[in-house]
Amino acid sequence: MNASRPQPGLSRFTLPNGLRVVLDCRFPQPRVAVAVHYGTGFRSEPPGREGFAHLFEHLMFRGSASLPEGRFYEHVHRFGAHANGTTHQDYTDYYQVVPAQALERALFAEADRMRAPLLTEAALAEQLRGVEQEIRQAVHDRPYGGFPWPVLSGVMFRSFANAHDGYGDVERLRSTTVADCADFFAAHYVPGNAVLTIVGASEPEATRELVERHFAGIAARPLPLAPVLAEPRPAEERWVECTEPGVAATALAAGYRLPDPDTDLPGYLAHAVLARLTAEQGPPAAGLPPVSTSCGFFGPLDAKDPDALVVTALLRPGTDARETLAALTGRWADWADRPPADAVRQTVGLMVGEHHRLHGNLETRCRALGRLEVLFGQADLLDLLPARLAAVGPAEVARAAGELAGSPASALVLRPGPVRSRPRWSSADKGDVRAVDAGDGGGGGRNRAGAAPEALPPAPYGVPVWPRRSGLHQVTWENGTRVVAVADRRVPSVEVRLRLPLGPAGWRDHAGPDARLRDALARTRAEARAAALGGSIRAVVDGQWCDVTGCTPAERLPAWLAVLAELTDPHGGYAVPDVPPTAPPAGRPTAQRLMDDALRRHWLARDTADGLPGRVPSGSGPPLGDPRGGVLVLLGDLDPEQAVAAATAALSDWASAPSGSARGARRTSVGGRLLVLRDPAEPELHLTLCAPEPEAATGRVSTTEPARYLATAVFGGYFGSRLAARLRAVTRGGYEAYCGRDVVLDTPRVFVRARVAPRLAEETLRGVREELRRAGDEPFTEAETEAAREFCTAQALGAFDSPVTQADLLRQLTAAGRDPRWLTGLPRLLAEVPAHEVTRAGRELFAGIDMDTVLLGAITPDRASHLVTAVDGFG
Repeated sequence: MNASRPQPGLSRFTLPNGLRVVLDCRFPQPRVAVAVHYGTGFRSEPPGREGFAHLFEHLMFRGSASLPEGRFYEHVHRFGAHANGTTHQDYTDYYQVVPAQALERALFAEADRMRAPLLTEAALAEQLRGVEQEIRQAVHDRPYGGFPWPVLSGVMFRSFANAHDGYGDVERLRSTTVADCADFFAAHYVPGNAVLTIVGASEPEATRELVERHFAGIAARPLPLAPVLAEPRPAEERWVECTEPGVAATALAAGYRLPDPDTDLPGYLAHAVLARLTAEQGPPAAGLPPVSTSCGFFGPLDAKDPDALVVTALLRPGTDARETLAALTGRWADWADRPPADAVRQTVGLMVGEHHRLHGNLETRCRALGRLEVLFGQADLLDLLPARLAAVGPAEVARAAGELAGSPASALVLRPGPVRSRPRWSSADKGDVRAVDAGDGGGGGRNRAGAAPEALPPAPYGVPVWPRRSGLHQVTWENGTRVVAVADRRVPSVEVRLRLPLGPAGWRDHAGPDARLRDALARTRAEARAAALGGSIRAVVDGQWCDVTGCTPAERLPAWLAVLAELTDPHGGYAVPDVPPTAPPAGRPTAQRLMDDALRRHWLARDTADGLPGRVPSGSGPPLGDPRGGVLVLLGDLDPEQAVAAATAALSDWASAPSGSARGARRTSVGGRLLVLRDPAEPELHLTLCAPEPEAATGRVSTTEPARYLATAVFGGYFGSRLAARLRAVTRGGYEAYCGRDVVLDTPRVFVRARVAPRLAEETLRGVREELRRAGDEPFTEAETEAAREFCTAQALGAFDSPVTQADLLRQLTAAGRDPRWLTGLPRLLAEVPAHEVTRAGRELFAGIDMDTVLLGAITPDRASHLVTAVDGFG
């Protein structure tokens, strides 16, 4: 938690080989993000090589000269970090988020594959299979696959670079050779065509030395030829229709050319606001469907010119696609004369707030800085965008609406039909495919992949960087709610989290809390009012808690809290209409939610039998939950004491009221009950075993929370756990089994979950039971504990990657009864807990516990009972 103000500016420099480097060290973090953007994407592919950029992105993870055979991921998996890559129109990015002490290893890994990736026949064959599967899943195996991208680009554009399918043709890709890949690497993956971005490091000069150490020795090579992207705007409407079996409704997609953000950024941003406004204002005319819009195929400022404003809609039966598009054009024409000024200002405010919130995330910020630098040479545009967006007013949106209303659309209509028919793009009649020389990349000859000087070895891992303690203030209100405020000034906004246990009445009555919450949201208009403040508010119930999640610009926190006050007391200050509007019910609950609901019903029934307060009238209790055991978290650009005072003032009536419902008692045993939830449509079998978390026996010293945290990881909490190894042996991949700890009905519990194919049910259940026995018979070894300690200590640092993540975890931890400062100290606590204490915690949590078992899937009670009975130790 870092409460310091940011230092101004980014650090930027260019190495002699042409590699551009962007450093953002203004907010030192316990983890750092590293990204390399290459100025090569779908539109860089030559004719005959469609899909090659995406295929090569996959190959870049298969090894390099110094890190062969999967060793690229050693520092990633070891520290609970993550790494990935994506291919876009004009760039491909590779990114990692790792603990600060692993920064040099991350830089070494990126430099090694920039210098010499290993391109082998085996790796190519493996990745061709992976890409084929990805294309099949994204395009062929799902309804509307590939709609609107990449099909719409072939309708909008005429040049090969802009119009062709970036996924490529599987049959043609299969003819790719290792030599082809080496040529592509030598031509495109040159230092002068790349941007290295690092965010979160603490010392700019030391970081620069590391960059120079690992990247400066990579030889410069000529820059690749840049594709010709410029082409005339359409002079008339273009309409293409196709059919697809298995879809229920006709889909419409329409594309319009956007202004060039490099030469007309104000006009581009006005179109971005117009796109958002178009979607927010509902159907363009009575009887027509609502439309979805996006600025760019892959998001705003994600491609060079030309790019598209994309409109999509699912048409109702009898609705004409041309009528829908004409109505939309008519709406834009009306806005050109009379822009909805209030709606424009609200939309701009929301977009500014979302920009701040999104880029408060370590990884997202790093990737955005690199993207803006490689596309436009302006990494610092990221921090200028909020002010540029705020300058967009009704007049600018009116101008953009007028331009779109007068522009011919390129439209794609996909109708239900007996066969899949997609337009086929051919380079024979689609214009110029020439390339132009983008300049010299700093000299030097072409190096084929693998022909590279020896890499400099990285230094040993450094000392872990612990999160800084920041301003924190907490109080407990009369109604029992704990209020925690934490300063985090990375972005000028405040994250707000309210969590209230539903209490015995809510836990027993599943439909009641959800209905009361939906009515409260409708009566208070909380979502719309929060949006008008430039923020958001969302409230859900999950059978255990009522959770309110929101954010607001820092200066509007008091007004946002006033909305929250009315939401927690739905009748206060509002006249209830005769027929209050009610939001539609949520979709089908997850398998985990359904299984936990069944467990709650079972435990509450046992409460009644044991004389505990299991039966509470469903109409009793607070509207949204029980304040006792609740927590309110405020985190962001704030003064903690002032924020707590503002919350106390805004919620004074509710905060000072006594709790209105009885609390449950802590359960100590369950009894090994089998619960079966039959769902014939469920293709997999879901399993939950759980029991109240055991307390230490009388006369023994209880194990500490850090010890139980690590014991949970060793048993089933990460990829190297005993449970994960067992599942890999049973299923050989594709399924999951894990364990965890949480709170149910005021009771801490330990659980094991699994998701497997029905044919593997008996073997999986037996394996889980054997691992539970083994936790008592074979104590955790020191090697197991140390591996989990290293992983969990580093992974815990991810809590500080963004204000959003911090606020979510603070809500979870404080609602479970922990002190909020525990989150900051967790990495150090995990590093210091003795191994023997972890072993004892493993026995306490997992050995000899009589657990309830819940099965969900296409399984009958008789089959489930036989299954459990057949497994040693059950029945």
